[in-house]
Amino acid sequence: MRYFDFDDSKYGFPLAMDAHRFEDNTDLIFEAGPHTINFFEIMFFEQGSGVAYTNEKRIELCPGTILFASPNQIKQCDFDKNGVKGFHLIFKPEFLESFFQDKTLVYKLPYFYNYSFAPYIVAMGVDFELFKSMLSEIVFEIGAFRSDSPNMIRALLASILLRLDRLFRAFHHIANESTNNNLLTRFKMLLEEHVNSNLNCNQYASLLKIHRNELNRQIKAYTGHSPITLLQHRKIQEIKQRLLLDEQSIAQIAFELHFSDPNNLSRFFKKLTGLSPSAYKQKMQNDSFS
Repeated sequence: MRYFDFDDSKYGFPLAMDAHRFEDNTDLIFEAGPHTINFFEIMFFEQGSGVAYTNEKRIELCPGTILFASPNQIKQCDFDKNGVKGFHLIFKPEFLESFFQDKTLVYKLPYFYNYSFAPYIVAMGVDFELFKSMLSEIVFEIGAFRSDSPNMIRALLASILLRLDRLFRAFHHIANESTNNNLLTRFKMLLEEHVNSNLNCNQYASLLKIHRNELNRQIKAYTGHSPITLLQHRKIQEIKQRLLLDEQSIAQIAFELHFSDPNNLSRFFKKLTGLSPSAYKQKMQNDSFS
């Protein structure tokens, strides 16, 4: 499986984000086989057709589609490159941290580290035109880079992300304001921080200084899923990535993820995916999510 690493020096100066039009580099953007990334990615489709898979969720492409991907998610693109038009936006979280003074921002946005909703929206009319305008400004600033360009780009990117937050919540019928949001943000952060551990829900509740029953109630109210479901989803994602990207044996993965033995990992994996780890690996080596 191919791994895309962010290159923050491609322009000859450090820049922890990038943006360009699809038309300029379709071969790089639309990787046909399963792959993963170590940055945040948003694709804005003004024109085009095809299918995208993110963590094996199938998304049919249409004009106005906006796709989201987070680090370490397994992706695949099956797009018709002829006639595709739009923008590709990628960034590392540190690019925005100094602007917002908030290291939790990407966890607060519902479309990143998203375990509950299909990672896309469809934006039409004025909304999409506004994104096109702001993205065109970012592309211009990168091409005519000056000393104040980073702050200009950060401001534009921040506006895009916050507008997408509103649209994503409306598209997926997520409450705009929720007392559970801060808890969900911290829970998502802990899932990423402790992905290699074997913490259970009682231990996560302890880290969050909340009773397990209250953790279950609030997370389920906000996402529609229990904490254990989200925990299992993240663990499966990690196993899949290690199987495909790192070429690790099941025994190695079981040891590093603190399963008691490889058979326990295999049973856990098959229960949640319907496939054994080896069968899943063979399927994905054939470049197939179907």
